[in-house]
Amino acid sequence: MRVNYRPVQAVLTLAMLAGAAMGQDSVSRNANGGNGLPGDSLAPWTASAARVSFVVDLAAFQGSWGTPFGAAPLMKASRISSARFNAANLSATISTSARTGASYPASTFARWTQAGGGLHTTENNTALNTILSPNGPVTLFGVAAMDVDEQLSGTTLYFANIAYGAQVAFDPALPTRLFVTRVIGAQNSSAPTQLDRSQFGVGSIDADGNLCIRADSFNSAGTTTSLLQGDNYFRVRLPSRSTSVNLIDNAGGGNSAAVDWVLQRDGATQAAPTAIPADLAGRSVLLGADFMGLMRAETSPLVVTNTAGHRPGTMDHRGSATFSSAIVFSGSVGTGAVLSRSTGGSGKADSISVFGLSSGGTVVAARTLTIPATIADTCDAFGWPMSGGGFRGYDSQTTFRGGVGPAAVGRDALGMGLAAAVLYQGATPNPANPYNAIAAARFDPTNPNSTAVWTAAAWVDSAALDGKDILGDYGSDGAPGSGDAGEGDGVVNGLDAPIGRLAALTETSLGYAGPSMSSPAFDAGGNIYFIASASLKRWTGAAVVNDFDLGVFRAVLDPATFCYKLELLFRVGQTFAGQNSARNYRVTGINLADSDSVSSAALWSGSVAGNAWNNVNPALLQPADPANLGGLVLTTRVVYDVNQDGLYEDPTQPGSNAASVDEGYNVVLYVGNITPPAPTCDPDVNCDGSVNGFDIEAMEQAVNGDMSNFCQADPDYNHDGAVNGFDVEAVEQGVNGAPCP
Repeated sequence: MRVNYRPVQAVLTLAMLAGAAMGQDSVSRNANGGNGLPGDSLAPWTASAARVSFVVDLAAFQGSWGTPFGAAPLMKASRISSARFNAANLSATISTSARTGASYPASTFARWTQAGGGLHTTENNTALNTILSPNGPVTLFGVAAMDVDEQLSGTTLYFANIAYGAQVAFDPALPTRLFVTRVIGAQNSSAPTQLDRSQFGVGSIDADGNLCIRADSFNSAGTTTSLLQGDNYFRVRLPSRSTSVNLIDNAGGGNSAAVDWVLQRDGATQAAPTAIPADLAGRSVLLGADFMGLMRAETSPLVVTNTAGHRPGTMDHRGSATFSSAIVFSGSVGTGAVLSRSTGGSGKADSISVFGLSSGGTVVAARTLTIPATIADTCDAFGWPMSGGGFRGYDSQTTFRGGVGPAAVGRDALGMGLAAAVLYQGATPNPANPYNAIAAARFDPTNPNSTAVWTAAAWVDSAALDGKDILGDYGSDGAPGSGDAGEGDGVVNGLDAPIGRLAALTETSLGYAGPSMSSPAFDAGGNIYFIASASLKRWTGAAVVNDFDLGVFRAVLDPATFCYKLELLFRVGQTFAGQNSARNYRVTGINLADSDSVSSAALWSGSVAGNAWNNVNPALLQPADPANLGGLVLTTRVVYDVNQDGLYEDPTQPGSNAASVDEGYNVVLYVGNITPPAPTCDPDVNCDGSVNGFDIEAMEQAVNGDMSNFCQADPDYNHDGAVNGFDVEAVEQGVNGAPCP
């Protein structure tokens, strides 16, 4: 792609060592009796691996505040090289919206609960699998990622790309169980021994399985006549994919019946795309930002229209654009955001442009939010020293490879618009600057002349070796497991010391060059998720020490004060109990930086769903409620303790035990809500703020399988265990003033 190849190689190298994602929570049966290799990841060119359906059960865990979540390896990376368990991958993305009242993406799903069970026909013992045939309405969302690996074709080394995605279903009554149908979307070579003809950047996916990617042939090694020309946008419709190889080259997609070539051989440089989901717009509407400051929008099927109306008061934009299902502006189906350079600025990326979009991809409203000269943490009035800095996170390979995108947009429970991105301190541009803050803005979308309020939601001061405090229910010493006063009492208060602080990446011993925090992402409650380096307290059994490492954080919004407080979700070293593999696995790598900038495999605004879990109305939730999170995906490296000796020794890692039977994989890790919905009794079932005949109509539609106007978590309104006419009757009674059923 149009970027120096070396940073991409560095991403691959670091991802192999520290983290990255095709598959499932499983370990191999170790058929050859040696070390853990080859493992059970699937080969991406084989027909049997092109479409697989399986169950993933989430492992429960708690954030530092005691907030319950579930996690699981949703997809393992493909196995391309024989020297590794599987490939690396770059960014992971999740659909910004979910489709309720949907059907399962397949008729049968394999489930296993013993070590050795899984999908691989030779490396797993498939006799351990049980085949489930579920039915009934479910909630459906999408997840996508891209695998990359160096591969030899004869004596020529080429860079293999595999773009793939999954439709994921769950029954709201059992939120810990996910039904996954993973499909290989596209390959850039026809076979592992054949040279590449293109290079990819994964952009977005929706609940209907519309996978949107960017493609060119920068540094591709194939024959000149086959190389993909110009910059291109493709949409792969995963439900229509056959089991054949879908080679992307200058002829288009090999599985043409499943591919829409939306932008063909364009002469302008394009960033990785996003899209308006089909469940919001009636069709997938691809969107992309180019290097001429234009938004490319698929305003009609396969017809792209250019506009600069998305960024008023600016000279240009920077990086990829993002789309959120959060409706900030009236008359829109969702909201986009992109970093931009204000007309009155100094030429740096000093603004976030936010814009509402119609179902046809046209801009219905737009506003540009420019950072003030100073910014402070609203919680404690700490003034973060910006010193002429600006927004970045769009450098090196990220604009072309993904993720999408460096700017985030959302709304809070009060209906105020939110936008956020990472500031890099100082007037001198440096994509590896570790002196960072997540700047968040709140604004009134109904008043274009209203003043935006800014806060530093998270920050590090690399000069002073300081950072925003991280809170937790770990007692007076702030270290988990010491058993001191206040630990584990179920509330974070004055008895609990900070459990650590955000730290500059240069304070760690990781050896990466880059920022200290990833791009931010909003959930439906206005909370912010991000990866950052941190100093975290640990109890050794005799004393409290500080460890420097990477973690995944949630900044929880206080809407009354526009203050964000930090919760640690998990960190490198966190161990989870594999519910399907029957083996514990440890997170040994989280991606943040590469050789010169933020990593493509870090967390991005597209890594978190814009909707609340199961499309629950976020206005009914407290800000810290885990149901505000519709889902989060990120690429990590995990090591399975196959022999259960507690050592987690990956035989492919330098300095590890090469004879170990443990298995290390690059995975897409899913994090989500696991708390079933509480019974409700609100006859406003369409959430329009009124109780009237439209609620009766919405309930009747839901009983007949149409959930488009039904907003509550469970259509069983009278809680009798069935969805039928009695629910319609109960809503009608409620509309007429009757008490709860």
